[in-house]
Amino acid sequence: MLIAKRKSSASETLPKGLPKNISGRRHVKSIWSRLNSPQLKQIRGLASFIIIGGILIGVFYIIFFSPFFTITKVTVEKNGNAVPETAITAFLERLKGRNILFVGTDSLVQEIEQTFKNEILLVRIKKSYPSAIKAEAEEYPAAVNLRVITADKTQKFVLNQIGYSILENTETKNIPVLVWHTDKPFTGKSIMIKQEKFTPILEAMKRFTEVFGLKIAEGEWKKAERELRFKTEKNFEVWIDLTADINGQILKLKKALPKLDIYNTPLEYIDLRIAGGDSEKVIYKKR
Repeated sequence: MLIAKRKSSASETLPKGLPKNISGRRHVKSIWSRLNSPQLKQIRGLASFIIIGGILIGVFYIIFFSPFFTITKVTVEKNGNAVPETAITAFLERLKGRNILFVGTDSLVQEIEQTFKNEILLVRIKKSYPSAIKAEAEEYPAAVNLRVITADKTQKFVLNQIGYSILENTETKNIPVLVWHTDKPFTGKSIMIKQEKFTPILEAMKRFTEVFGLKIAEGEWKKAERELRFKTEKNFEVWIDLTADINGQILKLKKALPKLDIYNTPLEYIDLRIAGGDSEKVIYKKR
């Protein structure tokens, strides 16, 4: 009897819930229909248009009319180090007040490299958003300390890799000294030694140090004789013909090392200029 009553009770309560579920579904369907009505679709489309339009207008204003992308700061780095003020800075100052998004830098790079062609090897101009410009300049490295000796005075210059005077009245550490006896003094920044003459000088000193591991204390360029004489840390001179094969002269001395111990023999000079049939001959003088 108890089981029968429970079944009867369940069968009585089931129809009561069924209309409620149907009514809820109809209610949801009604709401969904209203949300997808043509009027609401128009309203949503209009709202989306207004929002997107506002965003585009804001972006347009920021790009073209606001100072957000206006260049206000320029900096210069030389050989990886920031410098406070250089001649290049004046070129970059022209970019101030312009829109960083649309400013072109290629022509400015060419102008800087042409203006400072004897000092600067390469220039890169980078944009640092939103409002800064940075120029990175790679300079020709300092190569020798040049002492120009005339009858009444001695001048000091620091020459870069192409023979251009980058400093005056001073000397730089850790690069060799080159002496040049001449009749007239020099003034101002200029190409002191033409590159076609200067390159063999640098090659001879660099190659000698690489092959023998000896530092060069001082060299003398004899322009008329077209030769280089440099003194090593062992206090002997090496004479090089700058018009001949530089590497060949250095290697000639290397082949002679078993007979001529340049590291322990007290020498006054070694002459490598001999050419022709007896080109392997090394002339030297002991102290």
